[in-house]
Amino acid sequence: MVRLFGCTLRAQLVRRVPALCACTVSALGVCHAHDQLTAPPVRCEKAQSSVLSASFIADAAARASPALVNIAIMHYGQQHSSGSGFIVDPAGLILTNTHVVREAAAQGGAVRVTLSDGATLRGVVETSDAVSDIAIVRVQPSAPLPSVTLGKSENLRPGEFVIALGAPLGLSNSVSFGIVSAVERSRTEIGLRDSLGARNTTAYIQTDAAINSGNSGGPLLNIEGEVIGVNTMKALGMDGIAFAVPIDEVKRVVDQLQRHGRVLRPYLGLKFVELNSSIAAELNSRGQGGAVPSLGLYVMHVTAGSPAYRAGIRVGDTIQGIDGAAVSSTKDLIERLSDQVGKRVALTLHREGSKRPESLSVMVDSMHS
Repeated sequence: MVRLFGCTLRAQLVRRVPALCACTVSALGVCHAHDQLTAPPVRCEKAQSSVLSASFIADAAARASPALVNIAIMHYGQQHSSGSGFIVDPAGLILTNTHVVREAAAQGGAVRVTLSDGATLRGVVETSDAVSDIAIVRVQPSAPLPSVTLGKSENLRPGEFVIALGAPLGLSNSVSFGIVSAVERSRTEIGLRDSLGARNTTAYIQTDAAINSGNSGGPLLNIEGEVIGVNTMKALGMDGIAFAVPIDEVKRVVDQLQRHGRVLRPYLGLKFVELNSSIAAELNSRGQGGAVPSLGLYVMHVTAGSPAYRAGIRVGDTIQGIDGAAVSSTKDLIERLSDQVGKRVALTLHREGSKRPESLSVMVDSMHS
């Protein structure tokens, strides 16, 4: 058993999690494969177009480091705790973790922001989301600030190089290097529970890059120097197991925070299980109508008075589509519904006894986090 903590200077977010297995590191692409004893050179199907230089880590870090900040929470003129953040808008918009600034937000929102060049500014926690652990801090600079380039996280693979920036133990402008150990680590896998009443479908990036106290809220970079994640927590008492929120999820959260002041999380009032062939076979063997499909979301409970209840969804239905798009996982469902709060959607259902799919119109409500 290991424990997780958020990587502010004061350890937080302690959780017990099961032992985690290491992931296989994918090999670097090379231009030729050559057995010197028996075979001539053979050109690889996916050759690298360029060779990494000896300074590729330093080069990537240099692109983002000017936008790195240290965020300190002050009590009576003394530093109480600190974490990291990074500037995403030259006008003074900074991203960090909610747990880094939670105490400041509860006391008016003022924080001290130290830029990479040592200059300090007064910052204010503009808004935050506890479920995703993402917060927005704003400063008022006298001149445009350096900012990072946001990349994409959807196509990350285990084995890719990553660079973590931050201020571990308050040591500003620190750089550590590692690989993506795994992608799409669920909260259940790493021992986190959704105690806030909102289902969190964040699939974390796992990395072995060193992330320690004070690193929380700092950027995780690819070798181009683009931000592909926000450093969030590590396994307490263990080396080489840390986690970051994927930047694609961060973009979605920030967009909603800026538009609504909070994240609108869709609510239908359903409990369901993600189907696969073995689960479907088990349900069918229990006499669930003998026709449970192998893909979709099998409804186990419908909350009375909920949007799903009012729409006529029943226990035993299998949700297989939303507005014509296929749905086979919780992540699919949340992503399809995330921008539909307050709107009606058409759910495609497989219903016991029906020879063809049925469609029901459902009003998507919002769950307050």
